[in-house]
Amino acid sequence: MKREITTGDMMHVYGCFGAGADYTVRITVRLTERIDPAVLRKAVDAAALRYPYFCVRLTKGAETLYYEDNPLPIVILPTEERICLNSPAVNHHVWAVCFAEDRIHLDFFHGISDGTGMYSVLATLLYYYGREHYGITAPGGIPTDDIPADEAELTDPQDELLQTEHMPREIPPMEQAFTLEIDGELTPSEATLWDITIPEDAFIRFTSANDASPGTMISLLLARAIDSLYPERTKKIISAYVINARPMLGAEKTYHNCLSMAMFPYTEKLKALPFSHQCTVYRGMTFLQSDADRIVPVITENADHVKQAALAAATLEEKKDVFGQMFRGGEGVITFLVSYVGRWHYPAVADMMCELWVHPPNTFSLMAEINAVGGSICLSLQQRFREDSVREAFLRQLEENGIPYRIVRKIRSDNAAFPEPQ
Repeated sequence: MKREITTGDMMHVYGCFGAGADYTVRITVRLTERIDPAVLRKAVDAAALRYPYFCVRLTKGAETLYYEDNPLPIVILPTEERICLNSPAVNHHVWAVCFAEDRIHLDFFHGISDGTGMYSVLATLLYYYGREHYGITAPGGIPTDDIPADEAELTDPQDELLQTEHMPREIPPMEQAFTLEIDGELTPSEATLWDITIPEDAFIRFTSANDASPGTMISLLLARAIDSLYPERTKKIISAYVINARPMLGAEKTYHNCLSMAMFPYTEKLKALPFSHQCTVYRGMTFLQSDADRIVPVITENADHVKQAALAAATLEEKKDVFGQMFRGGEGVITFLVSYVGRWHYPAVADMMCELWVHPPNTFSLMAEINAVGGSICLSLQQRFREDSVREAFLRQLEENGIPYRIVRKIRSDNAAFPEPQ
């Protein structure tokens, strides 16, 4: 069966190839016990039954890309090395599972879904694994194969969004931000990652005392770290904070990409405020920019641009070109990006989890991915410049505020390759 690329996913799919990016995510969970490969095989097969819309291969047509059903099994690989999705090595699937010792890696194509969809697959996989290996008896809200996907899960809400007369027809240009590789003169390089754990109880006490959430606190501390290195700037440090737009669109169950962003400018006026007041401002900016009255018009306008661009781009190369420009839209206007999905919200499998890491695609100069599970904040800092000055300045921010931490690993980006279909 042929599956067309929907509005919410179109920029991600065509844009990543236009921009030359491996648009994949590696989610790693460390369990309390060593992985049993036979049990993992059964769990992956059971999870695949629940998500038939993810059991596809991305294929090239005459002038379009599209998904087609893939009946081959999802591949499990006993490795921690970087793999290649949509290739013979993984039966041409857009996701795969790797494992080593006590760790499971879920490699996933971001073009087909965002973190919400990926975490759902991971939760289902962990439930089936935990049912046999840990004796878990109830899924507790985790999707299972006895309740198939309904229309609300399959529908892309952005397909249905329509412009109205009161909505803006043009998106105003964004302010130029301070960039680390150009304005900060840092050396471009392959993406590298630091995985850092912070005790959750200590960090939550600190954030609560300063009127912040973990996500806004990390955003502020990174901005303060960069400011400490570059105090004499002519441009603002502007960070982006990822927002799940499903609730605002009334589409909580959709598996399609459905994200927006809040923008946090670190201004001289903000810098002059006491630290706790800075936290309050960041939290306030989050509330204001997460309001449905803002999110719905913005996503509607973006969806309209995508639809118009798709109509105007007749060939595959034209689609890659126009959506590649959209894909690179954050260049020069965002200093760094932060993503925090909240505390792991599937308690049925939480006790078997020690750590949860998200390694993102190399799409921004500096990115922070935050998770909370097993009593720890799991923070991954990824950068695409050689120097470690920014990460070290961030760690100094933690130290100056009395926040303990531990660097778990320093590695090159290990997210999967995803070549353009031939």
